[in-house]
Amino acid sequence: MRKLFYSIIGCTFFLAGMSGCNKFLDRAPLSAPATGTFLNNENEINVSLTAVYGSIKWEFGLVPYQSGSDGWTDLAILRANELGEGTFDTYNSHPAAIWSFAYTTIQRANTMLDGMVKAKPNVAPATYGRMEAEARVLRAWAYFYLTAMFGDAPLITKPLQPNEFYNQKRAPKQEVVKFIYDELDAASQSLDWMPSVRGRVSKSMALGLKARTALYNKDYAVAADAAKQVIDKAGLSLNPRYQDLFTRSGQKPNAGNEIMLEVLYTDALAGSITYLPLGNASRAAGGQSGRFPNQRLVDQFECTDGKRIDESPLYDPQQPSKNRDLRLKYTVAMPGDTLTMNNTTFVYDIYKSSTAFKNADGSWSVKGNADYDNAFGPAKSGVGYLWTKYTMTDENVFLAKVSFILMRYAEVLLTYAEAKIELGQLDGTVTAAINKVRQRAGQPPVPAAIEADQNEMRKLIRRERTVEFAVEGFRWLDIRRWGIADLVMPGKVVGIAKSPAAMPPVPNFKKTAAHDLNSIPDYTGQLDLRYTRETRFWTPKLMLLPVPQAERDINPGLTQNEGW
Repeated sequence: MRKLFYSIIGCTFFLAGMSGCNKFLDRAPLSAPATGTFLNNENEINVSLTAVYGSIKWEFGLVPYQSGSDGWTDLAILRANELGEGTFDTYNSHPAAIWSFAYTTIQRANTMLDGMVKAKPNVAPATYGRMEAEARVLRAWAYFYLTAMFGDAPLITKPLQPNEFYNQKRAPKQEVVKFIYDELDAASQSLDWMPSVRGRVSKSMALGLKARTALYNKDYAVAADAAKQVIDKAGLSLNPRYQDLFTRSGQKPNAGNEIMLEVLYTDALAGSITYLPLGNASRAAGGQSGRFPNQRLVDQFECTDGKRIDESPLYDPQQPSKNRDLRLKYTVAMPGDTLTMNNTTFVYDIYKSSTAFKNADGSWSVKGNADYDNAFGPAKSGVGYLWTKYTMTDENVFLAKVSFILMRYAEVLLTYAEAKIELGQLDGTVTAAINKVRQRAGQPPVPAAIEADQNEMRKLIRRERTVEFAVEGFRWLDIRRWGIADLVMPGKVVGIAKSPAAMPPVPNFKKTAAHDLNSIPDYTGQLDLRYTRETRFWTPKLMLLPVPQAERDINPGLTQNEGW
């Protein structure tokens, strides 16, 4: 835990040896909480709390890790072979970064919670309770990811003394999960259903996190109860326009208060930007496409009759974007789509060296098409598709400030529905929750014929989660808890047809019962017709990330996950 050590005590020891350090220590820290005499009043506690919030921005190359993790799954790829290929080791930088980010959040929260006690007499009880609760929720947030991605994890709930850094042990996962539940239950008592200001946690978010944690740990009754409290009492609803969730202007009004927690970027700081749109955007529009969706994701979107593409008479393999769930358009760019990215409107195409661009006066011109011939574009580096979610934001992608959503109300609805399905409690509240999400997408309601069929409802909810939350950071965890990672991860990455004159037929979704249940298309016999990329591998150890070797070198008492 080298970064914990340096962030908590290393700088303290350094400053203690400096001449004139009293003047420095008289000033409130701007970016991180500190122990000692700092937390004396509400303003100082709030500075510490702001630093805790700042620590939940987990990024690589200014891209949120949650979004990037979809490139490690069967739905997407990154330009460089990363964790999805399955050949990394314990020295890989991504597990190390996630571990470090999580414990930085935990360290800052612990330091604040310990230090703020001194200020309690100077702060209004309700305000004190709210700020304490927010820090506890953010600490629980970090522990959720540690348990979900690493399993067992050191459970640290206070600032550590110097002699404690090198003897921390991994607590059993279930002990940490119980801690998360207890923390969220306690914290939610001091929070309002709506956040005090945009970007802060609320009672809704705390209970939403409890529901998420419980779902991923198969505590379905707990998940259903927590989600139902939010549904019944929080007063939230869905933004009527799905696409508005992923543009800066669309996020600002937060219609329905659907966005429950987000990573915010501010105009007050020039460097407060995200490269999520830049790294996903079209080369033709001036972006630097390096992360791409693949065919398996595209084929999970239903037709407008609510049926999977292998079961719908509306699906035309020659025109695969026709008659499809509207979320497809706002998630994945298909050839022929008119897109606006990086303040440029154009027709997306990977088959021709030129395409149409809209001019400032509204006219159109044909110009060179970098999506076709750029070495790092979707045709030569990807498998023919681009992300539109978070990419069709109304900004210069080099300076984008679109928020990244960490939790939204649609998740609560689908969590409730899935938990009830797994419990076998197939009542009207389940279909009502699913139908709210489907209605927003323009999809028909759950067919009455399957409302009482647990297996068919399970099939539907898994497909619904996949298309609703693509590139939002759920798939890596979902395929593991559903027990299908060993089925979906190995093999070639598959994409669009190599030629529009030779479109492949409808893939087979019923190779096995598991393929059918999880809407997994099989492309056997079609690979010569499609763009493909690397072959991926799977071994059981990939169910969890490895504990970073650098952490184990510092603290040999940290055990390693099986197989690593």
